[in-house]
Amino acid sequence: MIIISVIQLLSLHLYPQNSKFMNGLLAICRKTEQNETEFRALINKGLDTLSHRGSGNRCIRLLDADMHDSRNAISGLGSCSPLSDGNIPQSASGDRILFDGRLLNKAKLCPCLGLSPETATDAEVALQVLHRHKAEGFAMLQGYWSIIYLDAAENNIYAARDHFGARTLCYCDDGNTFALATESRTLYKLFDSVRSVNRTTVIDFLLWGNIGSLDQYFFNDIHSIEPSYYIKYNVRTGHSSVAKYYTLPYAHENTGFKASAEKEYLRRTRELIAESVRANLQVIDGTPAIGVSGGMDSSALICTAREIDPQRTIVAYTTTDKYDGGEVNWAEKVVRHTGVEWIKVVCTAEDIVQKLSEANRVHNVPLYNASSLAQFRIMEEIQKQGQTVFIDGQGGDEMLGGYPAYFPLHLQALRKRGNLTGWLHELSNVANSGLTAKELFVRRLKLIGKALYYNPQRLAQSKRRDEYNALTIDGYFTQASPITHLNKVKVLNDALSNSYTVFLGNILRWGEYSAASKGLECIMPLSDYLPLTEYIFSIPSVYKIHDGWNKYLLRKSMVGLVPDEICRRRQKMGFYIPEQNWLNEMGNAMLSSITQLEDPEGCINRKYILDNWKRLYNPQNPLYQRFIFRCYSYLLWINGL
Repeated sequence: MIIISVIQLLSLHLYPQNSKFMNGLLAICRKTEQNETEFRALINKGLDTLSHRGSGNRCIRLLDADMHDSRNAISGLGSCSPLSDGNIPQSASGDRILFDGRLLNKAKLCPCLGLSPETATDAEVALQVLHRHKAEGFAMLQGYWSIIYLDAAENNIYAARDHFGARTLCYCDDGNTFALATESRTLYKLFDSVRSVNRTTVIDFLLWGNIGSLDQYFFNDIHSIEPSYYIKYNVRTGHSSVAKYYTLPYAHENTGFKASAEKEYLRRTRELIAESVRANLQVIDGTPAIGVSGGMDSSALICTAREIDPQRTIVAYTTTDKYDGGEVNWAEKVVRHTGVEWIKVVCTAEDIVQKLSEANRVHNVPLYNASSLAQFRIMEEIQKQGQTVFIDGQGGDEMLGGYPAYFPLHLQALRKRGNLTGWLHELSNVANSGLTAKELFVRRLKLIGKALYYNPQRLAQSKRRDEYNALTIDGYFTQASPITHLNKVKVLNDALSNSYTVFLGNILRWGEYSAASKGLECIMPLSDYLPLTEYIFSIPSVYKIHDGWNKYLLRKSMVGLVPDEICRRRQKMGFYIPEQNWLNEMGNAMLSSITQLEDPEGCINRKYILDNWKRLYNPQNPLYQRFIFRCYSYLLWINGL
């Protein structure tokens, strides 16, 4: 007997009735019989783990293995519908779809499907596309979404995430149960068979602080569906397979900088950013909130939004602190320029101690630094102010070359490709990158050292000796890297492609999970608009970093729209937090927790930490202080599962 259950959690109070927006997905397919009472209890237990994503109506509908409605709960399909009567989009042939997110190209798709853009929901459009094209249809759905599609004719379940991972979707398959959920914690809570912790991931997190390179779900048997991938599961055979539905093309050529080409690149970049912001604003209601730091990404988005709709109320949020105010002075320049409302959100060390357990729970993983907690605080304030949409600038660094590490990679690529003129030009303008010639030299030496002398274990024993000694490593260094599909960096676009298609999806979830935990919808115009992304990646690398400026293309295209001081700002802060001050204040609280909390995987050498606390935990050893924070965060997380 086959049992299928699909459940959705939604928030009707947040979105218009006709939007049918769903805030979380859960699907279960079982091969063993189960009575209705037990089955419904399992469904509700799963929904309980997603309830923090916004209160909403729960509906359960059961279907048999052929996707037909059935009141017999021993075999069936269950769903939480966006409508109060529990209906979900269904085709004439019995196909069904569970959809979380927004389509940004619905108006273009509808005429081809015989649907009205004014009346058809995003879910109904996606259903028709997938009914006609099956897995090939995922590439046609532009926007931010996660989807579970049930093909009644072939008894297949398809599940996918959007092109670049603005929405998450996890799965597990223990041979008896195949399940999908928006969050990994749901699957962990429901099934004993998938609770095995991946100790290698834990050590990787604690030792290096890696968070963007892996999906970081910390379990051996719970996996993330990667961006641009889908999984297909056949209900009859129990066979599953994973495949890619989209590959981002990009410019490989090593061309020189041409002023004649620059003009068109700048014009079209600014035009497409405006298109993306407009498309995102059109699908949401109410007053949008945006985190403003005074950096290029958030400044470009808020200035563009103000230009597109001068009458729309927009509220800017900036984190601040009791030390130096953080990015407030820079953010104020943008706020004054746009005339938007502005709310400053104070975050303290006490906030971190009080809220870290909750933040870890809603993120499904331990926070690796306090930056995400500061963002979590912003979401709390937005919810308090009654807004329902948050605009996030994530994706700009990965697409346009914003991180300082890209500059030496660009220099290296220019040199290796024989473009010595370009190499000398960029090197002479190194100050614009926020780096110095000395810092570049040191970075180069480190790269050479890693290539010629240091393997990971030697690097840990030499450069992170105290962190290494404070852990019980046990076979960690014998494990092969799970990242096997990175492009070899020959031009800057190779590195940007790696960042945007492999790592970005693991970063986007921090904003989305924080927002969803407070009943907010998180939109990301620099990550969810395919025409913009494809165009930027079609532009040669030399236009991403030029004259020493990271994000040259964005800076130059925004001249006249974003304040000149922001466009010429050399300092790259990212999401600024006074981390060092917080860690200095949190030491005693973290030590107390590390001493008292259980370490079920035995990863942390508490004796070493306690014996060497006074010697090692101090402002002169910031890497070790951050390591202690990760230990603290991890223990809070694993004890709160």
